[in-house]
Amino acid sequence: MTNKYYFLGHETLANRGCEALIRGISSIIRERQSDAEFLAPTFNEESDLKQLPRSNKLGVRFVPTYRMPFYGRVWGRLNKAIPGLRRVWIPLPSIPKNILKSLQDTTAGIMTGGDNLSLDYGVLSLLKFMGQAESYMSDIHPLYLWAASVGPFGSQPDIEQYMIRHLAKYTGISVRETSTRDYLDKLGLRNVKLVADPAFVMIPEPWNTLTVLPSELGEGLLGFNVSPLIKSFRNNDSHVLEMETAVIDFLQNVIKRTDLSIVLIPHVDSIDGGAWNSDYLYMQRLIKRISLPSGAFAARISLAPRDMNAVRIKYLISQCRFFIGARTHATIAAWSSRVPTISIAYSVKATGLNTDLFGDLRYVLETQNLSRTTLWESLERLRADEQSIKTLLEQRIPEWQKRARSAVDHMMAVC
Repeated sequence: MTNKYYFLGHETLANRGCEALIRGISSIIRERQSDAEFLAPTFNEESDLKQLPRSNKLGVRFVPTYRMPFYGRVWGRLNKAIPGLRRVWIPLPSIPKNILKSLQDTTAGIMTGGDNLSLDYGVLSLLKFMGQAESYMSDIHPLYLWAASVGPFGSQPDIEQYMIRHLAKYTGISVRETSTRDYLDKLGLRNVKLVADPAFVMIPEPWNTLTVLPSELGEGLLGFNVSPLIKSFRNNDSHVLEMETAVIDFLQNVIKRTDLSIVLIPHVDSIDGGAWNSDYLYMQRLIKRISLPSGAFAARISLAPRDMNAVRIKYLISQCRFFIGARTHATIAAWSSRVPTISIAYSVKATGLNTDLFGDLRYVLETQNLSRTTLWESLERLRADEQSIKTLLEQRIPEWQKRARSAVDHMMAVC
């Protein structure tokens, strides 16, 4: 019988990090089970097939997903107005019966990790993915959490207790940071394996990057990625403007004070092409405010297109001398390409991964500390440590790729 796996916690490839997880996990499993098949939920199959045009070679087939039901959205609004509501009722929206029926012949479910099981995107988002997992497991299917960042939930003790009971039901759990493993151990959860993110094994796809790069490359490229999510770390419009001005001033300083050129690299787009959560549209708006002579602008800075898939983005990042990025999987693409990188951290993911990889946070810039000065200091740190960083990555990335592959052994041992 063919092994068939269902990806939970997945809805779209608009986030190239989600695409990297699908590509990485499917390729790792297929190294052991060459005929394995994977069902990937999607809101827009046509769009996702453009991102993954040879999905059949990975054994990936797209299947319909579903949106948060109306009662869940109502609960989300009521929960903000009535904090005590959670003590009475917490909804766990399940997989619709028609979809669940189509999954009866699946071997196991794979919660694709990332940071779905955290509070980074709010309680309602967390509950949706918990509901998926609970309904899939209730149909007597094993469920494996693959290379996740989990929690922390200490700021909301009722949710933390809920999550302890929920995670105890998983057949197996693997995590991608020591901090997550230690946190789950503190919560009393066992059989948790430390692995590495599957995106570390994703192979980049070469293409003619000269079509999107500045015309003058000088001393090399600084790849730069910034996300509209960082706006949430400023409490009003004037503070958001201050932060955005800092980014613009920094990019201008790089052009004026160094011989580096800059390529802005989007890594997440919105499902409907709108501005919400679109790195491309956000950075496009920012660079329109850059004040440089038109000739210098075209020669030294460019914005990469929004339609690149994860393997093409990784190849573009691999052409950079340095990288500064907010999106976690953009930084993973850089590290695994041996590119010295600064993480603009907006969650525990960046701090956990950097601590494990480098032993400290010297290459992390916390979003709340982002300014023209701290950005410049971060670039100077990369320039000073360039060779030592590349040497360290050359030593450690093969180890991390081996760790990424070890998740399949753990899954097959417990599922």
